[in-house]
Amino acid sequence: MPQEIIIRIGDIIEYSNGQKGLIEKIRIISSGKLVEEYDYDGDGHDLVLTLRCNNSITNL
Repeated sequence: MPQEIIIRIGDIIEYSNGQKGLIEKIRIISSGKLVEEYDYDGDGHDLVLTLRCNNSITNL
């Protein structure tokens, strides 16, 4: 059953192997074809988080 999860820029999340990162950027990428400027024909979307952890930046 789907759960509603709210994330915000500035939140710290834990991901693989107990690594923690600060969310710096949140992007949504569509897997559909671009039809018009902001209209996509695909219904699949992926969420990409840019995380700052220690001295590196990771896209997850």
